Amino acid sequence: MFSNLRKWIAAATLFPIAAANVLPANAATAGASEPREYTVSATEQNRLEIAGRAIKKVVPSHKGALTYVKDKGNGVFYFAFANGGDGMGTETLYVIDDQGATYQLLLQPRRVPSANIIVPAAGDAPGRSAAARTAATSSAYQSAIKDLVYEMAAAQVDPSADPAASAVPVHQDVPLWKEARLTFDTKYVDDTFVGEQYTLTNVSSSDMVIAEQELYRPGVVVVAVEQQTLAPGDSTRVYIVRERGRDE
Repeated sequence: MFSNLRKWIAAATLFPIAAANVLPANAATAGASEPREYTVSATEQNRLEIAGRAIKKVVPSHKGALTYVKDKGNGVFYFAFANGGDGMGTETLYVIDDQGATYQLLLQPRRVPSANIIVPAAGDAPGRSAAARTAATSSAYQSAIKDLVYEMAAAQVDPSADPAASAVPVHQDVPLWKEARLTFDTKYVDDTFVGEQYTLTNVSSSDMVIAEQELYRPGVVVVAVEQQTLAPGDSTRVYIVRERGRDE
């Protein structure tokens, strides 16, 4: 049983966060020329920023797909899908900043609240030291994250398990999508990270496919979902690891 659990966690993909509010599908070190994938609201206004730089020009791959306003004073960009995103797949958006760097963004419209996207500037992730960037990609850092995910998952399989991190029951519903119910079950706190274990239930009448990127928020370093496709009424456990705050 625990051997299979280890294999599942070993296969889980870790997505280190390069900057606050960044929701990358690729590694945090992706260059500006490499596509970056973001989940955005199909029905509400979204905000886009290049960290530390101003947006000068945007070019959607499909003319008329987006309605948008540029805030020239702050160098940011507000956009929405012209038709509410109905029937749309991924929309590619090319963005050029004030230093001439070009970014290819893959926008995935979903019926979620408006997104605040902050894309790391070309060449680096602003606000992070070289030591922090090295730590975020080091094997020790990755191992510590996976160990915490393992402890959370093992506690669900074996209630008598004694995780190294302090476990705090929460039992709180968290607003997500109208098609889903998300319950924050338990919080696990260790010296560096905080682990959060949730139960996500499909309350709709259709199958649900869960993309881990859709569950990111600022400060999160990894999201792991046990079962990414849910039939109506089915549930799955979700494990989130984030950096520990100063006051925790």
